[in-house]
Amino acid sequence: MRDAERAFLNAPFDPDGWQHAIQHVAQATNSANAQLIGIGGPRTAPFNVIGDVPPDPHGHLTNAYLHGKVNWRVGSTLAAGTLQHEADYAAYRALHDTRDYDDACSDLDGLFGCQMALILDPSCLIGLTLMRSRRDGPCDGQTIDAFRRIARQAMRAVRVQLALGLEAADLMLSGIGGEREATFLLDSYGQLAALTPGAEHLFDMPYGLKLDGMAPRLANADEQRALEGVYRRLFASDGINGPVLHEMRAGRSAEWPEGRWRVHVVRLPAVVHAFNFQPALAVTLTPL
Repeated sequence: MRDAERAFLNAPFDPDGWQHAIQHVAQATNSANAQLIGIGGPRTAPFNVIGDVPPDPHGHLTNAYLHGKVNWRVGSTLAAGTLQHEADYAAYRALHDTRDYDDACSDLDGLFGCQMALILDPSCLIGLTLMRSRRDGPCDGQTIDAFRRIARQAMRAVRVQLALGLEAADLMLSGIGGEREATFLLDSYGQLAALTPGAEHLFDMPYGLKLDGMAPRLANADEQRALEGVYRRLFASDGINGPVLHEMRAGRSAEWPEGRWRVHVVRLPAVVHAFNFQPALAVTLTPL
């Protein structure tokens, strides 16, 4: 148990630390497998760390549809720090059609287990999951207690990893001169990582920006949908031969029919950083 807790606390500072920590979770709970997954943002599933990757000929592990409403693990999650197990899964199944996810879990031999959301907001879920095989059977009280204790340390470690990503964003923005430069950096979840002083006033302006949790949004819904398409397009690029820059207009209104700003979105160079908390996009708004 202590080895598993220690592995999580060391994970942000070890290149293979998260993989090792996930393996320790399974060992400490006598379970077949464990998983740490991030869901949300333009990339849908920015990361997925599995202790022992099972054979997956049908591609269940990379199927974004299985992260949606059919998924009783995701669907039964209520708040960060709360634990769900088989009873919660059964209650969710009784209200929703989850047959596709049931089939996937059967193929992967992971129908049982428990979980905890480590971070949860409207646009991002990071969760730690215990996946128990048919041979392991459902969780008992001892398994749940052990998992809850380890998950608390996992939550602390994820927050450390997030802080490291925000520090990298602040360092990146330090090279941008001038308080009038209105630039903000986003991570792979579309969450705000850092912003210049010149960008702060945009959240107070009519037809400017608003925050949904920690995700900046354009006030115009049509423009926001277009911007999200830009994010997906740039993330789909390899960052070398594919697109790395997009420009568009935003802030259209009766007063500003042609838009109030020109928006520049830049795909930032890839940096090795766990969970994609590092700055991934730079968005700059300049007055037309």
